[in-house]
Amino acid sequence: MKPAAADQVKQLIRGQKPEIAVRVYAQPGGGGCGGGSHVQFGMAFAKPRADDEVITLGDLRVIIDPSSVKYVNGAVIDYVENLNESGFKITNPTLPDADAAGEAGGCGSCGSNSANGGGCGCG
Repeated sequence: MKPAAADQVKQLIRGQKPEIAVRVYAQPGGGGCGGGSHVQFGMAFAKPRADDEVITLGDLRVIIDPSSVKYVNGAVIDYVENLNESGFKITNPTLPDADAAGEAGGCGSCGSNSANGGGCGCG
């Protein structure tokens, strides 16, 4: 997780109950992103479940469900804020068949990418 994303998560998680952490998940197929080789990422605040993997990154806890581990492993979480996009952006350069899907504001990005149709997967 890049520093900008960690800082933003810390701000958003303030006031949450101590058992709440950041869940990062992946859904293969990418919904409207076209084609089964794409992965759609998302984030949400949640309590860990018994079968979740919990990773500590500094003072943040990140939850990953068993079906998402293979897609999230190697992912980079960033927070971008500029004229073209704003929000969390998740990419995974280690996944096969990478293409420009993340640049379209879909698979691998969270938030708004107004120039390319908006993001997907934030929850």
